Amino acid sequence: MSKIRFKSTLLLTIASALFLASCGNTAQDSGNSATEIPDLDNDSLWIWGGVAPHSSVGTIENSPFHQGLIENTELDIEWQFAPEGTDGNQAYNLMITQDVLPDLIWHSWMGEASRAIDEGVIRDLTDDLQEKAPNYWQYLQDNPDIDRAMRTDDGKYYMFSFYREEPFQSVYQGPMVRQDWLNEQNLEIPENIEDWTNVIENFNENYGAQFSFLTNWRMSPGLAGAFGAYGSFEPRFYLEDDEIKFAQSQSEWKDYMTWLNDLNSRGLLDPDFVTLDDQNMQTKAAQDQFGITVMNGGSLLTFNNDARANDTGAEWIGIPYPNQVDGTKSSSIFAEDMYVAQGYAISTSIDEERLDNAYKYLDWAFTEEGYNYWNFGTEGETWEMVDGKPTFTNIIEEHDLDKDAALALYTGNIGYGLGVQAARFIELRTDEASYEAAFNWSEDQEDAIMANVPASVTMTAEESREDANLLNTLNTYVLEESIKFITGGRSLDEFDAFAQELDDMGLDRMLEIRNDAYQRYLSR
Repeated sequence: MSKIRFKSTLLLTIASALFLASCGNTAQDSGNSATEIPDLDNDSLWIWGGVAPHSSVGTIENSPFHQGLIENTELDIEWQFAPEGTDGNQAYNLMITQDVLPDLIWHSWMGEASRAIDEGVIRDLTDDLQEKAPNYWQYLQDNPDIDRAMRTDDGKYYMFSFYREEPFQSVYQGPMVRQDWLNEQNLEIPENIEDWTNVIENFNENYGAQFSFLTNWRMSPGLAGAFGAYGSFEPRFYLEDDEIKFAQSQSEWKDYMTWLNDLNSRGLLDPDFVTLDDQNMQTKAAQDQFGITVMNGGSLLTFNNDARANDTGAEWIGIPYPNQVDGTKSSSIFAEDMYVAQGYAISTSIDEERLDNAYKYLDWAFTEEGYNYWNFGTEGETWEMVDGKPTFTNIIEEHDLDKDAALALYTGNIGYGLGVQAARFIELRTDEASYEAAFNWSEDQEDAIMANVPASVTMTAEESREDANLLNTLNTYVLEESIKFITGGRSLDEFDAFAQELDDMGLDRMLEIRNDAYQRYLSR
């Protein structure tokens, strides 16, 4: 076949040279070095970003997963990635200045798609999707909430993304406790905030432990829902009766701060809570400085691994979010959408003769064969059916590096990949305690999850600029005042004044902007 060559390489070469020079020797050789546009024929596809080869192999040629994609899709695929250790957004901004763009571009398109389509950067997929990507089209029809998220406000489809199969996969942070301490103290798993207070008091009296948590995690310490509240230390918007509201201006949030203030005044709250990071929490857990907290499944696994390695007898388990006083479930928990903001869009630079290649590659991930490959690798090599379920072989389970490294070498959905991440993949990847924790955190929490504002609600450019300016001010203010309320730096008697100050800083206008955007979302 005749080669399709592009002449507009100068801008790409200059941009890439500047980018690589700014990064020293950190560039990873994981595909083309992005110093020139590849030569492409009618069986080729040029992909920018997405799943990169594992660091242990470094290059596409040595990556089993990428070579398997080439073999399975029967396409000559040219991948390019940002140099290792560099900022992905900066790399994208450099790449997008090219006269000729890659065929497929991985980026956080959600919220930017309308502008990118209008400016001729990416294609509107609407007219082609049903015919050229029938498996993806059927997936969207079977999942209307995801279908809505994959469209702009004016109804244009714009990307293929990464999706979660079951709700528990989007809930990977929640309460956890030392089961061994509960057993020693003849305590039950706490079910409400009164129980939590009793456990905190007991652990403090018998082990000298305090309630520790991070302030730099979304919703942390994550117990607002036990009070009918929705946020903690950062501005948080939530949905109630199809209206977006602001968590920190509600009376229930004051009740939440009052509880934390009481714990602090009695010496039950870790005085370092403002400055703690992940490593601090790991150290404090190993030193028995806390026995109940709210963190993610990775931390749960780390705490238990440390305990086993040091034979301390500590046993951490994930437990349900505390109920409200009336026994109903938490009003708010940590949960993400069933989709992510990132995905592959098809650029307008793609040659029409190769457009079918792009759809073929993307749609294949939504076939049964593609679903299995992205999640489990090659049947008969990395997985096999056992009792009707995909099960990893020793190539994954007993790899010389470790299990996660093996998954990154042979599969594609360990992070944000393409298509649907199988619930079975999560079950096979995680230990039993972490897997059970996700179910404990998500079970019967549909109402709390529905209170989250969908990430695909999109503001116009003007709205986004105005909202961002207001939010920047609000972010700092809410964090500072929250800490003051807890530590006694500001009396909770001043809550009404605090709420008025939020309005004076433009909260009403932010709610107007966001509710306008949400109504457009509902009308898609």
